[in-house]
This record gives sequence, structure tokens and C-alpha cells, in this order.
Amino acid sequence: MEEKSFTDKFNETVDKAAEKAKPYVDKAAEKAKPVVEKAKQKAKPVVKAAKTKAKEVKKAVDSRLFEHEVIVQYEGNSYYAKDMNERAIEDFAAKGGKKDSIKQVQLYVKPEERACYYVINNKETGRIDI
Repeated sequence: MEEKSFTDKFNETVDKAAEKAKPYVDKAAEKAKPVVEKAKQKAKPVVKAAKTKAKEVKKAVDSRLFEHEVIVQYEGNSYYAKDMNERAIEDFAAKGGKKDSIKQVQLYVKPEERACYYVINNKETGRIDI
């Protein structure tokens, strides 16, 4: 008869221990059910309040977001801020700047010079013709 390997003996021992422990584990799980249920019931109002507060915050944020457009009119010409912003970003990129590094763009429109000066991230500056 072939002798069992250490792994087989170990697995048999673990299986026997698990079988003996099963009634105790089942009993502990049964005792834990009411505690878990009670915790769920106590958590319900907190979860509900958190959901309500999240909806309020979303509504407040959404109410502050809206579409807008800035158009500068001077001597019969119209200059669109959106176009100037896009052109400023393109100019910045053409000069070696990385578009994904942009966090802030400031535009200074000088229609009398037919120019728009820009500042990107409070340090990179440039000028585009409008």
C-alpha cells in the first residue's frame, strides 16, 4: 500500500477540522444575523440622509453651471471669446506648450489693436491677432 504524501495528510486534517468546526461556525453565523440586520436598520436613515444631501449638492452645483458666450463688439466687428480662447491655446501649443498642462487661460482683448493677449497658467504669455 502506498503511503500518503504530507500534502494529502495535511488536507485530510484540515477537512476533519473544518467538519468539526462547521456546527460552531453555523451557530455563530445564526447569532450574527440579528446583529447584522440591526446594523442595516440603523444605517438606513444615515444612507438616506447622505443620498438626500448628495442630491442637494448636485442641484446646487448644476444651478451654477450654465452655457455662456462672450462677444466683444468694436467698430462694427464682433470678436468671440470662444474663438480667441481656442486660438490662444493653439498658439501656445505651436510655441511648444502642452495643451494638457493648461489649467487656466486669461484673455485680454484689445480690439483697438486687433489683438488678444493671453496668459496661460498665470505664467505663459502670448498674443494673437483677431
